[in-house]
Amino acid sequence: MSLEETERKIYQREEDPSLNLEQRRALNPHTAEEVPFAADSLETQNLEQKKEVWIKEQEEKKEKRKKILKKALIVLGAVVLVAGIVWLALYIRKSAFTEQQVKISISGPDKVKSGESVSFDIDYQNLNRASLTGAVLYINYSENFKPSGNLQFESEGPSASKFNIGNIAGKTNGKVTIQGKFFGASDALVYFEVKLDYKPSTFNSTFEAKANSSVFISSSPLTIEVSGPQNAASGNVVSYVVKYQNTGQEDFNDLKLKADFPDGFSFSNSDPLASQGNNIWYVGTLAAGQSGQATVNGTVAGARDEQKTTKFSIGEIGSDNAFISYGEADSVVKIIGSPIVLKETINGKSENVSVSAGDTVSFKISYQNTGSIGLRDVVFSVEANSPILDYSRINSEGTKGEFDGDKKIITWKSSEIPDFKMLSPGAQGEISFSIPVKDVIPISGLKDKNFSFSAVARMDSPDIPTPDEANKVVASNSVEVKLNSKLLAGLQGFFNDADIVNSGPIPPKVGQETTFTLHLKIANVSNDVTDAKVAMTLAPGVKWKNNFLPKDASMSYNDRTNELDWNVGSLAAGTGVITDPKEIIFQLGVTPTPNQVSDFAPLVTQTVFSAKDSFTNQPLELKLGAKNTNLPEDLGVGDMGKVTP
Repeated sequence: MSLEETERKIYQREEDPSLNLEQRRALNPHTAEEVPFAADSLETQNLEQKKEVWIKEQEEKKEKRKKILKKALIVLGAVVLVAGIVWLALYIRKSAFTEQQVKISISGPDKVKSGESVSFDIDYQNLNRASLTGAVLYINYSENFKPSGNLQFESEGPSASKFNIGNIAGKTNGKVTIQGKFFGASDALVYFEVKLDYKPSTFNSTFEAKANSSVFISSSPLTIEVSGPQNAASGNVVSYVVKYQNTGQEDFNDLKLKADFPDGFSFSNSDPLASQGNNIWYVGTLAAGQSGQATVNGTVAGARDEQKTTKFSIGEIGSDNAFISYGEADSVVKIIGSPIVLKETINGKSENVSVSAGDTVSFKISYQNTGSIGLRDVVFSVEANSPILDYSRINSEGTKGEFDGDKKIITWKSSEIPDFKMLSPGAQGEISFSIPVKDVIPISGLKDKNFSFSAVARMDSPDIPTPDEANKVVASNSVEVKLNSKLLAGLQGFFNDADIVNSGPIPPKVGQETTFTLHLKIANVSNDVTDAKVAMTLAPGVKWKNNFLPKDASMSYNDRTNELDWNVGSLAAGTGVITDPKEIIFQLGVTPTPNQVSDFAPLVTQTVFSAKDSFTNQPLELKLGAKNTNLPEDLGVGDMGKVTP
């Protein structure tokens, strides 16, 4: 049986074979659908429907892909267009400006004379198509250059100026001229730098262009010469005479002289006194054609055959405290051996020697010939030149020397010391003398301060071997002496006082308080002092009234010890000598006791004025005696200050 027959048999066994198809469908409407293998069954229809759906879906997907592709192409085109526009803008912008197209240069003399008026042209160029905005020209130079007559420039300090250019159009250039003078030592090389800051119109960033130039100073109107020893034994005194002159046509102001000492040099003193440290001297104004000089003394130490160079410069101190040299000169000394050994002491010391007004300066110099040959016709001398010494009272202590009052030198020869006729190898000896310090130190101006002097001992002989038979004075020794300042003070009392009104009975009476006004004046002679203080001890029964002038004075009172302190602080040299003294005015009250009847009532038992000397670093002290109601300075009281019952 075939498959179709079998299928018909299975599915049609319950139906009447005599019925046609329509009749069978009417009786069983689901028959056709239930015959899956029928040629006209719904399976074929489903396949066709699915095919139509699939075709429709594929067409929709295709259409969607076309739309997506179209959008992607539109976006890509937009991106390419924007990128092209940006690239074109950047290209145009870049081609409109490059840093290399902005140039600046300096032109002017490369060699000038110190003090000569010169001018420099500063050229700038903008070769770009784009303009430059906010252009500012900055000029930097050393303090050796002094601009003058440049009204269009703004000062940026002692070594800089600026010029506001503003806008610089494309494809244009410009020029600025600056004038001034260079001041410096001969053969000095100084530098000149310019910088142009600007913003291109096509950028927001700031750019700069730089240029520089060097200028050689061929000569200077300020000349300086130094005279000093060519040879010296280690530890010996060396003396330099420095001469300077203004050979130009213009004045120089605020000049200073500076020394650069070598290692091993120890400063002793100078004329004039140094104004800063021990190596700067104030010259001030040096007019055209004017000259001056300074003498500098010290000792030098070093190894044999070593050369020591000292440089002296004249110029000014810049804003950064660096010294600007307008002229300079060197002096070279060679350290040599010496057969003579000298050792000097002053008041028993060889260093850190200080004396006070009224003291006696005791000199003691020992000498010895350490060489292998005798020295003929020895001459021994000591130089001590200072306005504080009283040469009229020199004491040679048994060894009479010859005193030169002009040079302030005492000299001993073989006529005074027979051993000097021939000082044998190994021979030694000692010379002593003294000079008092004046009681009153001469002070006439602000520069009369910080007095010091060097006692320079020298010994020479024609037999002392020296290079090229040059200077036979090769043995010397020096000790520096500094003068301590002198403190002065005076205490006066008044009942009738114009500053503070007093009360109570005069003469003073037992059991009744009388007030008095005391005036304490202090002075300082020759050096600045610090930590100045006055300590007063009030007498028993005396009361501190806490009334004083000036009101801002630093006064303190301890009622347990009855001590009154006045903290003065710093006190300049010459206070009370060339300027007014420092003064404190204060009020005390005293109530006399019966045992003081017919006697003056004590007010202050002791006054001590102390300070530290800034020049010698020595402590200073002055004591005053007691003060009572005996007031001769008050004409209304006088000796009427005695206590009455």
